[in-house]
Amino acid sequence: MTATFTIDKAGEIHLPESLQRVFCVAPGLRLRAEVTADRIEIVKDTSEVTQGVLKNGVLILPKFGIPMDAAAAIRAERDEQATRAPRS
Repeated sequence: MTATFTIDKAGEIHLPESLQRVFCVAPGLRLRAEVTADRIEIVKDTSEVTQGVLKNGVLILPKFGIPMDAAAAIRAERDEQATRAPRS
């Protein structure tokens, strides 16, 4: 997913509704900016997740409220990277 947003005069970022839905925006939500080279990635800060249940040797973490299809997400990421790959 790609979204465009702007920074206002106060230096604040206002997330578009599409991103607010993805991040399940609510007061107190913590986001983290990961900066590498010329990229900034905004990710949900999940460092506070400390509870989980151990079932048959597998740690089950609480739900974050976002439906996720891991296979579809991997395919989408692979396709996006393929479009950004340098062409020879």
